[in-house]
Amino acid sequence: MAHVMVELIGGPWDGHRQALMTTEDLQRPRGELGTWMLLGDHPWPADVPDGCTPRAVYEPDPAPAPANRWLYRGLTYT
Repeated sequence: MAHVMVELIGGPWDGHRQALMTTEDLQRPRGELGTWMLLGDHPWPADVPDGCTPRAVYEPDPAPAPANRWLYRGLTYT
């Protein structure tokens, strides 16, 4: 099954395009779409709790915004 490119807007992954979803996946309700991107080699914020890994949260805006443009919503720690 082919994956479509999702554009990440804002935050540490701004401008990156990732093949994260299938066309069928993008038809799901917007509340079910999104990703947590590991910051990797990006500098981590100074307030990251010990033992936690920061991840950038990206989600699409509600329709009629394009389902394949996901905006940075902040950080979560896992």
